[in-house]
Amino acid sequence: MKNLLTPKLTIFTAILLLSLQGAAPAQDHAAKIQEVLTLAHKYKQFNGSALVAENGKVVYKGAFGLANMEWNIPNTPDTKFRLGSITKQFTATLTMQLIEQGKIKLDAKISDYLPDYRKDIGQKVTIHHLLTHTSGIPSYTGQPGFLENVSRNPYKVDDFVKK
Repeated sequence: MKNLLTPKLTIFTAILLLSLQGAAPAQDHAAKIQEVLTLAHKYKQFNGSALVAENGKVVYKGAFGLANMEWNIPNTPDTKFRLGSITKQFTATLTMQLIEQGKIKLDAKISDYLPDYRKDIGQKVTIHHLLTHTSGIPSYTGQPGFLENVSRNPYKVDDFVKK
């Protein structure tokens, strides 16, 4: 299912972007976005919230489907979602922007930026390794007891890195 979702999401995004081509006013953008998302939801391709901004101004904010299907709670534009793998593309983009600005280096080691990270790995693994998923660092979310004992506890960044 995961492999099917990525192409569908890519096609959906392409349709959305193409539908915005040539539409000048923000109202036109909002109407087209609403139309595309409504259609995607109708065909069970989208369930969630969307916020679209152009030049720093919100042009569309909406929600579709249910946040909790068991209790029939609808999504709203302010629904909070658990973060997961979808953040990888945004993290990579922001990281590349920092590299472009000269604030970090692609070949720098983890320990250059996280001095408290364990040295045996932190002095070998680079930012490039992290971005290309070639670091060899195991997924901490797969560790026994992670979901039950760790994921729901609030941590400060420094404390989580140490853990």
